[in-house]
Amino acid sequence: MKKKTRAKQNQPAKVWRGRFESGPSELMERFSHSLEIDRVLWEEDLAVGRAWAKALRAANILTAAEETKIQRALRAIEQEFRRARFQFLPQDEDIHVAVERRLTELAGDAGAKIHTGRSRNDQVVTDFRLYLKRKVNELQALLRNLVQVIVTQAEATEEMILPGYTHTQQAQPIRLAHYLLSAFFALRRHSEQLNDFLLRIDELPLGSGSVAGTAFAVDRKLLATELGFSRVMENSIDATGSRSFCSEVGFICADICTTLSRYCHDFILWSGQEFSFINLGDQFATGSSMMPNKKNPDAFELMRGQAAMAIGILSGIMMLQKGLPVTYNRDLQEDKRAVFELLQITQDCLEVFAGALATCRFRKEKMEAAIDSSLFATDIADYLVRKGIPFRQAHNLVAQAVQHAERVAFCLHELPLHFWKALHPAFDDEVMKCFDAEVSVERRNAIGGTSLAQVQRQLQEAKRWLQQGTP
Repeated sequence: MKKKTRAKQNQPAKVWRGRFESGPSELMERFSHSLEIDRVLWEEDLAVGRAWAKALRAANILTAAEETKIQRALRAIEQEFRRARFQFLPQDEDIHVAVERRLTELAGDAGAKIHTGRSRNDQVVTDFRLYLKRKVNELQALLRNLVQVIVTQAEATEEMILPGYTHTQQAQPIRLAHYLLSAFFALRRHSEQLNDFLLRIDELPLGSGSVAGTAFAVDRKLLATELGFSRVMENSIDATGSRSFCSEVGFICADICTTLSRYCHDFILWSGQEFSFINLGDQFATGSSMMPNKKNPDAFELMRGQAAMAIGILSGIMMLQKGLPVTYNRDLQEDKRAVFELLQITQDCLEVFAGALATCRFRKEKMEAAIDSSLFATDIADYLVRKGIPFRQAHNLVAQAVQHAERVAFCLHELPLHFWKALHPAFDDEVMKCFDAEVSVERRNAIGGTSLAQVQRQLQEAKRWLQQGTP
């Protein structure tokens, strides 16, 4: 009879090695490693280990002495990480195996008991949820920092009026502060999305085992309290196999980047010579290797590009899940690679946008000079409405005036009074007062409008939100 092939003496030992006669090939070893991605979870993995050791002690799986050894060893490992002295070995295929291997080295047989009743399936996803709770709080801080920059710039530009655009065409005059504060309200919604996400992710998977739950009398509610979760997940299959939380946080990140990208697009246009509304700060602009005259809005362009990458990663997260069976599959190892990259993109974009916006200088004279008198067409129609003319009729009359001005190559405000009176008897010399940007914006005084009072109201709302601290 042919003898079974034994594993080579130098073959790295695996936590699942007992099932196999030999270890994986070198190619498979490289292909399956995730340590370069998930090593950032070391802090969460140690927290999970500490809580699980307490739970095993409470369930009489560990003696008091064994738990003490484990807790002491976990504290030592934490110090190794904090001092950048933790030594990874070739057999450490992920952070969880690395920590358990080191724990066993330090605590001996007691350390080897830490995985009792636990699977990497529930361990990994618990680490992941803890990590996301921390990272979401960091994103919240960055959102608030950006809102502070917006508030500062809005306060400095309350009196600046520029053309408001729709369809990339001049539409109506607006205050620059009104435009900037629109970003605050968008970012506040993103903050609310993150808060809602935290409520949904605040569930403990640990204690679900691989698929069927744990066979030991582990108090999962106490585990949840120990790790800072508000509740436990009540179905072990859902706990270990679901990654909808990856999709959700992925969407929020991509949504934040998309919002920033839209403002980036405006600022890119505004920085061009045809607009010259913005003088970019040197710290967030670049030049040309060939053309000495160039000052390029690269920060805003790069963020616009990163938004595209974020959307692509979100699509990948969804595709990763769509064809999988309900329970855990190794494909889900890729969830962290995607989510971690998306979190980093979002963090970078929030920081860079705040820096770029803070160093922008807005040019009041260029904005005012860009206001074409056609922007006051709606003001003229409103003027007629106040004289009792139905809006649709007023709209048609002013549209005729705009068309005539184009035909004779006049600006709208250059049309003489006798033209307006001939157009409709309701016109009088008051029509010539409609071509005033300050008057135009001040008429928009309903809640949400661009009048100074409403802009200041929005500013106060932004300041109140900042003063509330992290929700």
